[in-house]
Amino acid sequence: MAAPDQSGRSGGGKPGRPVDVTKAFALWLASVAVSLVGQLIAYPAASGMVREAVQRGAESSGSPIAPAELETITRIGLALGVVFIVLLAAVWVLVGFKMRAGRNWARILITVVTVLGVISMLTAANGFSSLAAIVSLVQNLLAIAVVVYMYRSESSAYFSKSKSGPRKTDW
Repeated sequence: MAAPDQSGRSGGGKPGRPVDVTKAFALWLASVAVSLVGQLIAYPAASGMVREAVQRGAESSGSPIAPAELETITRIGLALGVVFIVLLAAVWVLVGFKMRAGRNWARILITVVTVLGVISMLTAANGFSSLAAIVSLVQNLLAIAVVVYMYRSESSAYFSKSKSGPRKTDW
């Protein structure tokens, strides 16, 4: 009995997974990492925005807030923001693993998120800085490459196969 043809397949990956899906997965992880870097770049500006919003809210309610309380509330808000960003990045990594395993829903979700990200980038006014704009551009270009690789013919066939029957989780 002859071994199945593995030409055009990734060397260390699951048999039957096209190289383009493996490339898409790697690029998706890079996109998530670049997005996290962008969040770090935006952090100082976000800190000032949170502080101003808390102060305005306190003033508009007629309850001025002491500087120490303002600082505490700002830090808690920023910490919650960081926790949210890390959890969201973990979800995107999980979606990437599901895409790599051939889950079509993950491919569709990544496509929708990429389209929305590109639209957001194109319609956004000035970002936090020109560096943040460059990071956003790089992140979106990586995500666009992911979408292109996921919809190439071998990749599409791979995702179609996953619809036809159950698969073991591929981590």
